[in-house]
Amino acid sequence: MFRFRGPEFTGEARYAFRVIRPSGVLFFADNLTSREQIRVLTDELQAEARAQGMPPLLIAADQEGGIVTRLPVDMVTAPGGMAIGHLSPEDIEEMSRVTARQLLEAGINVNFAPTVDVNNNPANPVIRTRAFGETPEVVSRAAVAFIRGHIEEKVIPTVKHFPGHGDTSVDSHHGLPVIDQPIERLRSVELAPFQASIDAGVPAVMSAHIVFPALDEHPATLSHRILTGLLRDEMGFQGVIFTDSMSMDAISTRYGHAAGTVQAKAAGVDVLESNETPALLVERHQALVAALEEGTLPVEIFEASGQRLAKLREQFHIGELPALGSLDARFHDSARKVAARTIRSATGAFERLDPSRKTIVVDFQRLRHFEFGDPFNLGRVIQQGITGRLPNATVITLGHDPGDAEIAEAREAVGNAETLVLMTRDATDNAYQAEIGRDLIARAGAGRVVHVALRGPYDAGIFGDVDDTLLTYGDPAVTLEALVEKLTGQ
Repeated sequence: MFRFRGPEFTGEARYAFRVIRPSGVLFFADNLTSREQIRVLTDELQAEARAQGMPPLLIAADQEGGIVTRLPVDMVTAPGGMAIGHLSPEDIEEMSRVTARQLLEAGINVNFAPTVDVNNNPANPVIRTRAFGETPEVVSRAAVAFIRGHIEEKVIPTVKHFPGHGDTSVDSHHGLPVIDQPIERLRSVELAPFQASIDAGVPAVMSAHIVFPALDEHPATLSHRILTGLLRDEMGFQGVIFTDSMSMDAISTRYGHAAGTVQAKAAGVDVLESNETPALLVERHQALVAALEEGTLPVEIFEASGQRLAKLREQFHIGELPALGSLDARFHDSARKVAARTIRSATGAFERLDPSRKTIVVDFQRLRHFEFGDPFNLGRVIQQGITGRLPNATVITLGHDPGDAEIAEAREAVGNAETLVLMTRDATDNAYQAEIGRDLIARAGAGRVVHVALRGPYDAGIFGDVDDTLLTYGDPAVTLEALVEKLTGQ
């Protein structure tokens, strides 16, 4: 998969593209500025492929929903995995369709989603709410519904991260995780959702950069025993295997650029992807060419991948796109209605905020590790939504790393609060949120305290005995809009 930076297919990127002749292109958020821009860019890329005599490109993005989104602000990010995991199969399939329709209209035909890891380790730093749930039964049920929605919309779903990333306490972007569980446990928990997905006809799988000692000493992405012996021969998967990004620390710094590339291909990978410059992608390509010429990799490996990719293109009519429809409320309205059903109350009977009472809302912002800013301005969604409905409410937004002045403002504001609402984002990993929140509760002396856990549900209980806790399992704009309606009763 080819990767370049920015929203334009530059001359440098075009030259490397022609050298590599890739299976497709992987987009990140920096490539995407509007739905019209995406369609222009995807049309340009497909035209370049035709001009070079190449088959239609697989054009991919990681559009999981929830906290993992690549879509720009004029498109709709649906609620994520854990938010929808307990809903009806019909709701899950509808959210899958909403995502797939938007992708395909813009020219993106592969989604590196859903995440079918079982998040059975609350200390997991990277999966959490990206998973549908914490048991293989919940995840399997939701995965099948999500896959069905994508397939019916002719967008390729890709289940990840095989054989499972849920029971880790290390982020493979920054280290090499190990899941040291016996094979019996792996079969009953980690592998179960992947088997259910294969049985449901999922056409693509993404490998994990994780070591499973019960299976191999090498991470799954580089393991022939795991990708060929287990996934293909034992579990019966005949589709396309993608790697997770080869530039992640778990592979790049431990196995090397060229050696890791060749070992992944020998393990049974069809398509490699990495978040690197075009120049480094050319180096990976050269490593594969050299391995082929030297006989390290037999030509049959490449021919088998070519056949699987040809079948995938035919099945999903790659190269055929619907017209870019007018931008209307069809996706937003559907996603917001479902988002309203994802918000859960710890008491089971949330009472709306009293509009006559002095209410202070403290909203802790938090960027994810790869984010440089918040293009969706999620703080404003909450600010405008609440103050527009509750005349006696004030919203204090604390930045990614709040300074003394911001904290002092919050302390002063809560002094006369009758109701205090604290909104956290993964406070279990960011202790300052819990520390500041407890301090504000003590200073406010409010008659009512409500805690809203905007991302991981594992934040529940960090403030001790509060009047209610709302769980949203993610904070896309549609969920925040539904949250405002829940809080205000409107």
